[in-house]
Amino acid sequence: MRRPERRPEVKPPMRWQFREPDRLWLDNGMQLLLAHREGQYIASVALLLDSPLSLEPSGRHGVATITQRCVDEGTVSHPGPAFSEALEDIGAELSGAAGFSATEFYLDVPVARLDEGLALLAEAVREPLLDPTDVRRHQQLRLAEIEQAESNSAHRANLSFRAACIQRRFRAAEAPGGDREQVAAIEPSDVVEFHARHYRPEGATLVISGAFGRDLPALAADAFGDWLPEPGPAFLHQTPAPRRPHLWLVDRPGSVQADLRLGGFGIDRSDPRWADIQVGTHALGGAFLSRLNKVLREEKGFTYGVHLVNTPLRDGGLISVQGSFRTEVLPEALDLARRQLDVVSAPITVAEVQDAVSFTNGVAPLRYSTAQAVTERIAQLTAAGVSVDFVNANAYAITQVTPESATAALAELLPPDQLTLVVVGDADRLHQPLVEAGWPVSVKA
Repeated sequence: MRRPERRPEVKPPMRWQFREPDRLWLDNGMQLLLAHREGQYIASVALLLDSPLSLEPSGRHGVATITQRCVDEGTVSHPGPAFSEALEDIGAELSGAAGFSATEFYLDVPVARLDEGLALLAEAVREPLLDPTDVRRHQQLRLAEIEQAESNSAHRANLSFRAACIQRRFRAAEAPGGDREQVAAIEPSDVVEFHARHYRPEGATLVISGAFGRDLPALAADAFGDWLPEPGPAFLHQTPAPRRPHLWLVDRPGSVQADLRLGGFGIDRSDPRWADIQVGTHALGGAFLSRLNKVLREEKGFTYGVHLVNTPLRDGGLISVQGSFRTEVLPEALDLARRQLDVVSAPITVAEVQDAVSFTNGVAPLRYSTAQAVTERIAQLTAAGVSVDFVNANAYAITQVTPESATAALAELLPPDQLTLVVVGDADRLHQPLVEAGWPVSVKA
């Protein structure tokens, strides 16, 4: 006789908490954020310099990117390839980027070699050679990168949408790495001057995550403690302002598909609607069977995938429907996308909120399971001027979202009759159909 089947009861998971880092300061003003994570024997380090892209001199946008890319080409202590060889000898990897809010460097190194890794990171930012030959080489690489990006329809759509949503006087309206004309104008002396003026310990933050049995503050002080602050220009981070809605058709002759961006200026993490818009974007265009994907991919077969993407800046942000569509179906796809954004007519449901909350908070333990992920999240928030306790506060706020609050946030940020549209595709085939469909687009070269 078979025993009756007894299935275990599936209970909701316990509330997960992000362990916040220890916070200390070096005597030179550098902030230390130290996150101990058991079992993580590859230390993940981030160094954030309070050097936003808005500090780039007029006519030289892109100099921050060139500077960041040149610092590991050789230092006073390890000239030329000796620096990269020193990194390889300890199993370390160094990367970075110049962003709208900060210049960031990331170092992965075995915990046992952390002291050596920090010393090399300090060398790179404090005493780079910035050889003119290296500057010219990275300048040419950046120009080639721009040329390649301009041939990519999705990349052009992203840049054009940014320019259409943010007033031109703000640095965030442009490409982070600068455009062709400004990058071509950069001289080696511009890179040397930018480094001298803006690579400083004031406002800098060092983040370290991993399994540690060592005195981390002492290691950080050994590497950076004698990096003395110097008088420099005072500045405030820019607060970008939105433009009025624009309708642009960026011509890409002969293209058989069109890239779509439909949305507008959004919000940042400090906005009280942030949790609501996270849940709302998941329901409309975040989940695989979100409203946009269900209609445009599953029912119509117009695209391989379409998303509603919420991109916060330090202040404000961008929110847009993003997808690639066959040229001949673009006008119909655009009409259907706008209908899906009309949440006043079809509000967010209880089931959609429950799914978004379950997914967003359910994946958090996996998302932050590595030292690298922990460091990157702490660095991301720090660069945005947000305290690390945001992770737990936001996780709780998401559980408080209601269908009504998510619907209201979407309706405020994405009014269907006040959207900015950017389409990158064949203007000869798209212009008239878009105009006839009620989108009087302006053609851009």
